[in-house]
Amino acid sequence: MKSRLSYFVILGVLILSSFAGFFIWRNNLLNQIPKFSDKPYNAPVSSKYIPTNTDLVFHWKVNPNTIANYIGNYQNKSNQKSINQQSKFFRDSFFKLISLDFERDVSKWVGDYGSFAIFDSQEKKQYNWILVLGIKDNISLEEELKSFIEPSIIDQSNKSSTSIKGIISKKINSNKSIYFAHDKDNLLISPNQKLVKSSIEQLNNNILNTKEKYKKIQLKDNLKDGFLLLEISPKKILNSIGQEENLFKLNDTKDLISSINLDKNKLKMEGVLSYDIRTKMPVKDIKNTINKDFKLYEDFILVDNPKHYFSNNSSHPYQNFIASLIQESTSPDYSNLFKIILENSRGNVIWINNKDWLVVTRRSETGKNKISEILTKENFLNSNLNFKNRDLEVWSKISPGENEQDEIKENIEAIIEEDQANYIWSQNLSSILNFDSANYFQNYSDNEERVNEVNDFDNILKIHLGKERTKTILKNFYPYILFKTMLGNKLSPPQNIDISVAVPTINYPDFIKFKIILKTS
Repeated sequence: MKSRLSYFVILGVLILSSFAGFFIWRNNLLNQIPKFSDKPYNAPVSSKYIPTNTDLVFHWKVNPNTIANYIGNYQNKSNQKSINQQSKFFRDSFFKLISLDFERDVSKWVGDYGSFAIFDSQEKKQYNWILVLGIKDNISLEEELKSFIEPSIIDQSNKSSTSIKGIISKKINSNKSIYFAHDKDNLLISPNQKLVKSSIEQLNNNILNTKEKYKKIQLKDNLKDGFLLLEISPKKILNSIGQEENLFKLNDTKDLISSINLDKNKLKMEGVLSYDIRTKMPVKDIKNTINKDFKLYEDFILVDNPKHYFSNNSSHPYQNFIASLIQESTSPDYSNLFKIILENSRGNVIWINNKDWLVVTRRSETGKNKISEILTKENFLNSNLNFKNRDLEVWSKISPGENEQDEIKENIEAIIEEDQANYIWSQNLSSILNFDSANYFQNYSDNEERVNEVNDFDNILKIHLGKERTKTILKNFYPYILFKTMLGNKLSPPQNIDISVAVPTINYPDFIKFKIILKTS
């Protein structure tokens, strides 16, 4: 039980560090963080000591001495001091787990980068991690190590061109030790001597890239660099931290690789999700996208070819992820009507939430006859309604009331308006009447970033959610819950979130690319 607790605490602190990136950008001190997004994905030097058989790898390019201050800077003044103190507490607690006092033993020499990895092995969980810390320039680490361990070398078999002199042991208690090894620029720390030794040997032997490692290199080539970098096996990690609800069906994915950057009041996270399955399928390029005025709505979703992801015979490897993302984003408005619209639409579908939701689809790309058959089988009857010079089709049925035996009520399942090109769907009359029937599928270059972007990917999903919907998604996400709890439930929520998903323009895609932007104000 104790070993599982230690492992959980390590994961908790790691998640705390990861989610720090989501909530640390706000004031002028952030100018100290360099911009990485104009460069390709580049893990820090410490990554060279991380073997390939990892469940999770976390790289950072911000000095641990300053990370707590950045977390506090996101919060309002009343919470700033408290958040700052708690952030330092959890940072220091992590180092206490490995019998180090951060302020006394580490802060003087620790550098601006580092890596942490958790491994899957047959041994006890607390032995399955390794930490690599960068060292400041002009620091004699051997002298610094004397302050908290006796620098007695227990294994000199790894002397090599890496300049690592050997593995040093520090006794924690009667039956546990922690092991150290270092070169000029990096310090390796692990409670498992074998991990330290294998990390050094991997570097010494100059092992050629395996097929698996080469695949990850290919995935990283599709990403930009960031000041936080994550490489995760979602299924293993979510199971380890007890994620009961498989939000967004991440358990279906083999690998998740992502980078995180800051831009004024926005945090940008982009990444790739890799799958084991390769399915041949046509990939449709979205040439018609939403216009600028569309972003005036608090919440909207644009999905291309939803039939691919919601039909029963779909075989897309990322089908469950896309479907889950749409369901979670439209909750609690995800209804049976919306579901059957998604199942029977081949082209672009736009979902809008403006007090009450509505959906816009192209007539030529929507199986309306099939939708009508489904509604008829569910005992709904259709009728025509002319209201305020709008011709509407209404599907409804009479049913008994819920509370009184003699009460009946009319259940309206669908209200449909059509023009020459589009269908507008809703379950609320006012949402259709208040909707401007302008052409939301007109050609429009979405943003400046796409002008110089190489068209190696096709966008298949765009989501914009306001503050309330963003809170709804995050409140069910276990890492966010844990992070918020660690900070005493004083975490201020983001103002909105933008999510986009794209697939590569190849016949056999086995990964997708996503981008998440969180805005604070």
